[in-house]
Amino acid sequence: IAHVPDADRCVPPDLAADGNVLLLLGHTEPEFAGSHLDLIQEPPDDLGVAPAPDPDAASSYRRLHSAIQAGLVESCHDLSEGGLAVALAEMCIAGRLGAEIETLPHDDLVTALFSESSGRLIVEVTPRSVSAFMKVMDDRALRIGEVIDTPQLHLPGIESLDVADLANAFNTTDGMT
Repeated sequence: IAHVPDADRCVPPDLAADGNVLLLLGHTEPEFAGSHLDLIQEPPDDLGVAPAPDPDAASSYRRLHSAIQAGLVESCHDLSEGGLAVALAEMCIAGRLGAEIETLPHDDLVTALFSESSGRLIVEVTPRSVSAFMKVMDDRALRIGEVIDTPQLHLPGIESLDVADLANAFNTTDGMT
């Protein structure tokens, strides 16, 4: 929480445009204790630990703020509630666009999609801004995919999801958030 001197410079969470690049900031670990995944299903034996503070987050956030101030960021969303899959779904729903994800941040599919490791963000940038963004971030971002015009979320290892179905599920969760 901070003072926002110019609300017009705030970055929205909704996907902005077909062809834009999606990048992931932060480290992904098998941290599920207390997570939304832990809340909705019987936890596996290897639940992992609760997300630990990321000592690199403050530096990453300062760099991201610089990139935002430079006009390099189209949209951004944290991964604190539900992990990568949920954040991507929310971005797709808000922007009424889709996403084609080619690279996951962890070898284990459940960890890659649902870990709530702290300090992680999905950032959308235009193709022409990728190089400048990576320079500001000191190459500390993983290119995971791109925005697509077709309203579907494509994730490696699972069936494609229609954004309309995601929106319906999001709006009919019977109190689950």
